[in-house]
Amino acid sequence: MGAGFMGSVHLAAYAGMPEVDVVGVADSNPEAAVTAAATVEARPYASYEELVASEDAEVVDICLPTAFHRDLALRAARDGKHVILEKPIALTLAEADEILEVFEHSDGRLFVGHVVRFFPEYVQIKRMIDAGDLGRVGVARTSRRSPLLMGWNDWYADRRASGGVLVDLLIHDFDFLRWCFGEVERVYARGVQGREYNRLDYALVTLRFEGGEISHLEGHWGYPGPFNYSIEVAGSRALVTAGSTDPSSLRLTGGAQESGGIVPVSKSPYQSELEHFIGCIASGEKPIVSGEDARAALAISLAAIESIRTGKPVKPGEIV
Repeated sequence: MGAGFMGSVHLAAYAGMPEVDVVGVADSNPEAAVTAAATVEARPYASYEELVASEDAEVVDICLPTAFHRDLALRAARDGKHVILEKPIALTLAEADEILEVFEHSDGRLFVGHVVRFFPEYVQIKRMIDAGDLGRVGVARTSRRSPLLMGWNDWYADRRASGGVLVDLLIHDFDFLRWCFGEVERVYARGVQGREYNRLDYALVTLRFEGGEISHLEGHWGYPGPFNYSIEVAGSRALVTAGSTDPSSLRLTGGAQESGGIVPVSKSPYQSELEHFIGCIASGEKPIVSGEDARAALAISLAAIESIRTGKPVKPGEIV
């Protein structure tokens, strides 16, 4: 569902998965549906209803703007379909809760696409943290910067549709850091949200985790250069850094031996993610990222928005 940028990314990943047959691509733009469907020898449709009426689909992959996630996820769940839903799970926690609840009573399963968990360098950093290679972690710092995207109907620029940089972009790092360190105790954020800065959306966020770790995150929409990201994690033994300037490598400072390690990159992280989800459907195993994880990441994003609004620290558990 959806033949825009993310839809094309998912279709390219499925093209490399012989166990998957994409039977249909639906988009409200008929030309986009035809073009996208042709890349995987599928059939184009104008809507979800047309697609499921004509095809015996087992999985619905939702790559639509976030404002449409709730309605289509509920529909597909009630039809007994497995759903792969691009992040964020929804725009509000109430919508996220509706989605999670309906899947509790559905024959289908829900998978939410927090793809950073499948980036090789991030996977390796998670392993190093878990193995104690860095010692006791005290501080993490991340940056994720991008030009403001031009999607359908310019929906990224409409915070009512996208949630802005905190909900659509920084949620990647919120999810990853929570995966590494556990629950967030407090969120403090500053940013330009709510002001008019010529299509600029910028935020700085500090997270304090229940275990005592501190994280500093930068998110930038409107960056005057190509998309880029970076991460560093500092522990009592060593510091590890990685970033998009050389995504196949990690730099370890301190520890038993300082080194620059190479992370094998054999396929797109989106393909790794989707292969994992399809494997979970086939085997029944639990996915690396759950619907509850996706809800928790959204709660951190919304707490950051509230912190910017009030100028005060906010607990994610207080967001409703």
